[in-house]
Amino acid sequence: MKAGRDAKKLEVVSVEDFNSFKEETKKTNETILNALESLLNKDPKKEILEPVEEKTESEIVPLTAKQKEVFDYYFAETDGFTSWYDINKNIFTIEVPMALSNTTPAYRALYKQDLRSKKVDSNDILGSIKAWCILVAQNLKYEKRIRLK
Repeated sequence: MKAGRDAKKLEVVSVEDFNSFKEETKKTNETILNALESLLNKDPKKEILEPVEEKTESEIVPLTAKQKEVFDYYFAETDGFTSWYDINKNIFTIEVPMALSNTTPAYRALYKQDLRSKKVDSNDILGSIKAWCILVAQNLKYEKRIRLK
């Protein structure tokens, strides 16, 4: 056997150093065990981070002239249709009169109104409003009635 370079050097340690090392090791082990125990005992439902929702106030504004023109092309206010635009939430809403609504009786009894809302594309507001008006009119099978004076 080689006793030269493969042999490990042994260091002589005093009893006091050994006892202090032993105490530090014991404290470290207790800290680790406490941390693991607290992780295991936590309620897993609390660990899941809930998404933070931005709360924005709705600011309902009347339609601009161009938006009103698009809405009026598809719907007549004389038939009871109204619309508005929430500028903060970017939502366009059409209120359908109950006489022309195709919702179920249960829906009508619960909500007492028929609102058709759509989040519009902020890059193409007029195009989104036009597309939504077309879809709502098709769903209602509604054609704007022509009134002669």
